[in-house]
Amino acid sequence: MIAAIGAFDGFHRGHQALLERASESAQRLNTTWGVITFSGHPDIVLGSGGFKALFTVREQSALERLFSVPEVHRLHFTREMANMTPHDFLDLISRDFGVTGVVVGEDFRFGRNRSGTCDILRNECVRRGWSADIVPDLSTDDHTVISSTAIRDAVVSGEIARAWEMLGYPFFYMSRVVHGKGRGKKLGFPTANIELAPEKIRPMNGVYATLVSVDGQLWSGAANIGRNPTFEDVDGISFEINLTDYSGDLYDRELSIFMLEFIRRERKFKNSYDLSCQINMDTKIINEITELSHITHKFLWEKFRTL
Repeated sequence: MIAAIGAFDGFHRGHQALLERASESAQRLNTTWGVITFSGHPDIVLGSGGFKALFTVREQSALERLFSVPEVHRLHFTREMANMTPHDFLDLISRDFGVTGVVVGEDFRFGRNRSGTCDILRNECVRRGWSADIVPDLSTDDHTVISSTAIRDAVVSGEIARAWEMLGYPFFYMSRVVHGKGRGKKLGFPTANIELAPEKIRPMNGVYATLVSVDGQLWSGAANIGRNPTFEDVDGISFEINLTDYSGDLYDRELSIFMLEFIRRERKFKNSYDLSCQINMDTKIINEITELSHITHKFLWEKFRTL
């Protein structure tokens, strides 16, 4: 098996290049290919706490299907594994998965204290008779190297469009609709309250343009993430979406929510009327954004709407 190896916290454009190279190598060498990744992100095991993933395990599995990854092998990452020598780690994946070649990014490091460089990997592969492909990093137009860290930074800052540029697809949530306080309905804008996974990163508080997949059909959605400062009885962070033109009961339904663009920061209004007027303005802007996205990204949405 030709193995693309990495943490793969979502398949961003750099990761997609690894998948493409692994597929090409497997075809050339008349063998299979797949991904070797980790159960338990290395930054969770080795970090000081506070790490948030780009995507949940369920969302990662959906992406694996979407990108047609034929095999996915997850190693349970532990401190003991982190202390393995580069040689022992390669012995492990050879024994357990029948690896005959590897594909990694140029920043790939493995083994104790990240001592396994790409040069060491190449030499080990030559010694073992394996193929080795080191894929150069990809960068954005402003020369930012595409990485999961850079994407997380963009999401946290509310730079959703920039995250899309690096991912190659919109940042999204797959989550369940839960019961809220029903305020949106009273204002004339019924909202779906979305359950936030505690392990997943979330954007900066504010209003966002979204497309939401319900049973494979996409609906324009105005999303608010934050504390709803206009009201005094809000406890904690909420994630609410008003779906334009949708009518029906969404409670306990699973939705795929694609974040398209940051609209404005969350702010406190004098009263419910002022808030309703602002929501009307937000919705008009968001509908224009989602309509344009439908046209300009037609093939992407055809692929992602059934995620």
